[in-house]
Amino acid sequence: MNTFSETQYFRQWWLWLILAASGSSVLYGVLHNPSDWPGLIIFGLVIALLVSWRLDTRYDDDGIHYRVRPFLGWRTIRWDDIQQATLVKYNFVGYGIRWNFGEWVYNVAGTRGVRIRTTTNKRLLIGTQRPDELQAFLEKLHVSG
Repeated sequence: MNTFSETQYFRQWWLWLILAASGSSVLYGVLHNPSDWPGLIIFGLVIALLVSWRLDTRYDDDGIHYRVRPFLGWRTIRWDDIQQATLVKYNFVGYGIRWNFGEWVYNVAGTRGVRIRTTTNKRLLIGTQRPDELQAFLEKLHVSG
């Protein structure tokens, strides 16, 4: 079975810089006022969420499979249900799961992805950090375009 798999993590350096500065502030507050510990717990939960957040994609003979952990389990779009799948470069659309101009966007980083239109006219954009490899895989399956 032909397979292309990719896992992308939510690891933007600027976000971690902001979180480090915020964490220092929260920790300073707890050290000087122990009753502020709920803020530290909430901050820790946010960090745990961002560390566990990832976009998993798998393209194989059956179709396109994707999930956004910890929010969405595996979803599958079968090739028979895909009218068009094209690798595209797009302007920044934000990170995470979003509804953007009539399509669902699943993006963790970057500005490259596969734009999918299904036979029922559902539109999705799934980000990738390995566009050249994915393009070659789609061409091998005779899907791109």
